[in-house]
Amino acid sequence: MRGYDLADWEPFFNVIVAAAAALTGLLFVAVSINLAHILKIGRFLPARAAETLATLLLVVASSALTLVPQGVTLVPQGVTLVPQGVRLVGAEILIIVVPMLAITLWSQFNQRRRNRRDPVLWTVSRVVSTALATVPCTIAGVSLAAEWGGGLYWLAVAAPLGIVGAAYNAWVLLVEIVR
Repeated sequence: MRGYDLADWEPFFNVIVAAAAALTGLLFVAVSINLAHILKIGRFLPARAAETLATLLLVVASSALTLVPQGVTLVPQGVTLVPQGVRLVGAEILIIVVPMLAITLWSQFNQRRRNRRDPVLWTVSRVVSTALATVPCTIAGVSLAAEWGGGLYWLAVAAPLGIVGAAYNAWVLLVEIVR
């Protein structure tokens, strides 16, 4: 099945790793340009910058994990090679994404609870921009670990959506806060 064959996806994840890594560098530039505004304007902006960085690093790390050479095992007949790495990649992705999902959601809702006067749109946009990557990435990890439910197709959704969410946040941190 193609959704569980790491070799078939290598070119796609090579491109995703490169794109997300480049965007991570641009995010550092955007934050450093507007650091005074970010620290002065809103209590939630430093957290938003951290979430954006975490989202891009999630895309880089989860995609890079698919590129690590995985072992194969000879089945008892000695004829067929069975990939053993897919379940391990799923477990590794879950080790990365589950704490990120828990920490970002806790931070976002805690911020909202403490600052009810902040616009609801800020909270919604923060939740959505991080959920674009973390939710399908979590599903990908579970699916790969179970070898059921789509596997790498979920990660192929998580990576570009994570980049889109991070690009949106970078736009907010670079342009919207100085308006």
